[in-house]
Amino acid sequence: MASPHLRPLSFLVPIRVTGADARVFLQGQLSSDVVGLGTGQCQLASCNSPQGRVQAVITLVPDGDGLIMLLPASMAQATLQRLRKYVLRSKVKFSDAPADLVVRAATEAALAAADLPCPAQAGHCLQQSNVTVVRWHEPGTNPGARFLALGPASDLPLAPGSESADLEWRLSEVRAGLPQVLPETHESFVAQMLNLDVLGGVSFAKGCYTGQEIIARTHYRGAIKRRMLRFAATCPPPPPGTRVLEGEAPAGEVVDAAATPTGCELLAVVSLAQMDAQLAVAGQAGATLRRLPLPYDIEASPGS
Repeated sequence: MASPHLRPLSFLVPIRVTGADARVFLQGQLSSDVVGLGTGQCQLASCNSPQGRVQAVITLVPDGDGLIMLLPASMAQATLQRLRKYVLRSKVKFSDAPADLVVRAATEAALAAADLPCPAQAGHCLQQSNVTVVRWHEPGTNPGARFLALGPASDLPLAPGSESADLEWRLSEVRAGLPQVLPETHESFVAQMLNLDVLGGVSFAKGCYTGQEIIARTHYRGAIKRRMLRFAATCPPPPPGTRVLEGEAPAGEVVDAAATPTGCELLAVVSLAQMDAQLAVAGQAGATLRRLPLPYDIEASPGS
């Protein structure tokens, strides 16, 4: 994304969380340490079922006394409905699609042209007036700096004819080894299968939250038999949830995929016992998978 202009990004949507109990409430619902999230820092988290299955992957961004949750547009309403079920008497309010909050993809050049601040470290954010600039997650050796600008549309104008950044963003997410849960994979994986423990999206010290018992048990018993890996294939991007096969035997499922000039790159949760086997995408004749490196190490992580 080398454009010197801000670009629309519709893949991710913001949900504003406010109220005196906002952080405490989310602390009991999400996998990362929400109460411990510092000003100027962002973090990954998962929203889980009581059985420990991931219902959504969320990035949390501090927003004054509250928080902004960033997640795929296709998951926003289901996640809101799920969280609101547990609010009860907590003083917390969710605002989806707030009128004063749009999401723009940016480069350093675009931020400079718009006279906006540029966070120096991955996972950090800076605020200027009504705009928050987020430097996106850059796990491990992933070199690409990506930025989001969040704020009123009037403060983040688009150049005429600005193209959507969605396709480039999805490919960058795959190459960075950053997982998403989409409607097709809702409750398909536990957090460790998506490498969220390696990426800082799970706290094993914060105490109880929905799904915590299963996620903690998996961690301490070293019971992870499947992990998310990165592959290339000479076929169009398969939909999330597409089966990965070794011959006729199931080996895993696609998490996300994005087009490349030679086919696609994808993330898939695969059995570690089969990760070096000859794997293929189900329903795609001749679409064998070539394993690519992740920018971070999963083999040294607890529970592998």
